[in-house]
Parts: sequence; structure tokens; C-alpha cells
Amino acid sequence: MRGATLWWLVFANGGNILVWYTEGSHWINMKPVLETLVDRGHQVTVLVPSASMFMNKSEPSRFSYEPFNVSVSKEDMRFSHFDVYLEIYIKFTSMIRNNIQNNLKFLDGVLKSETTMKKLKERKYDLLLSDPIYPGSDLTADILGLPLVFSLRFSIAHNWERLCGQLPAPHSFVPGPMSKLTDKMDFLERVWNFLYFALQDAVYDYVFWAELDKYYSEGKGEYPRNKKHCVTTHFLWTTYSSMII
Repeated sequence: MRGATLWWLVFANGGNILVWYTEGSHWINMKPVLETLVDRGHQVTVLVPSASMFMNKSEPSRFSYEPFNVSVSKEDMRFSHFDVYLEIYIKFTSMIRNNIQNNLKFLDGVLKSETTMKKLKERKYDLLLSDPIYPGSDLTADILGLPLVFSLRFSIAHNWERLCGQLPAPHSFVPGPMSKLTDKMDFLERVWNFLYFALQDAVYDYVFWAELDKYYSEGKGEYPRNKKHCVTTHFLWTTYSSMII
């Protein structure tokens, strides 16, 4: 069924695509994809939260925006992003915890808004496109009954790419993103790279994923995050990306 839907997007008059909100470099990375989708005749609508720092719904654009309100201010978001760069190693855990709480408030702005959800259902989108750096697109796609396509720029230490996308990343050869290492590592750097991967995985498991699993379970009953679900979603991206764009 999903494959048939995606083929239809290519050979018919274009599909109706809903795009999950994102920020920063992830948004910059996503925009060329959206421009290409428009070039191919698709109608593209981007969800944009009221506290977005980089997504400007008032700027001229070939795609449309669907704004929604969130209980987070732009000042809160600026504080979160500056923390990332100022003291990422010292305050990494608290930064992740703070970010996930803000992210869940963003998600509330979509799922707990009757007005927003009614609009999304009435517009009969064909699929949901997302950079999953902001969580909730998979849950939203499931509720709306839409195929989900991921276009991920990167995650810290390739956490999502390795655990969800099955990306081969042997620690002795592949430096973790944001570790400041290169592919030419001496023995001590390889040891640090191994510890870096392990540290980020532990932080994500006990802070990020734990909070997200709790939210999903409360929002839709038992909705566990598992490897099978992640691999299925990633498979759609790697298999159908060329057909979509």
C-alpha cells in the first residue's frame, strides 16, 4: 500500500506532502529537498511552530506553511541552542533533558490542538516528510495514517543512524559527529571515540528516549520504540527517495 502511494506521487499530478517542523542546519538541509519536490509538481506544506527561530513563514516561498502555537518562547529556544555550543560536554545531559521537554511541548502543539489536527486530517496528505531531529513525526504519521519518510541530516554520535538505520559505524574507524575527531585516529583517539559513542548512547537512552517512550505510551497506549519500527521507516527513505524527488 505504501509503495503504491509513493508511485502515485510520481506519475500522477503530484502529491500532497506534509513536512514536519525542524530547526537550524536541519531546516537549511531540508529546504532544497522541498524545492525539488515543488519542481516535480508536488504540493508541499510545512508545519511551523510559533517559537521557531529559523523557519520564517512570512518570507517568500514556493511551498506553504501551516503555523501552530506552542507553550515555548523563542527566548527559551535560543537558550537551549546556545547551551549546546557553550558547554556541550559539561552540560550535555541537562541540555538534552531541557531540549526534549521543549520538543514535547512542540509536539503538544500539534497533537493536542484539535484545530491543527482537524486541518491536517481534512487536507488528506499523501505522506509526511521529516527530519526526525524533532521527535513526534512518526507518532503523528501513525495517527493520521500516513506513510513516513525520514531525511536525517545527522544525530550526535550517529545514534539514530546506527540504532534505527543500521548504519555501519565501527568505532575504530568512524569518528563520532561532534567528537572533533577525524578518520585518522591514533590509539588514544580511538579509545576516546569508543567512549564517546558509549556516552552519547547512554545519555540518549536514559534521557531522550526514555522521555519520548513515556510520551508515546501516554498518547497512544503501548507504542514502544523498537528497532523493527525504526528500520521500516528508514527503509522507506532509502528505497523510495529517488522516486519521490
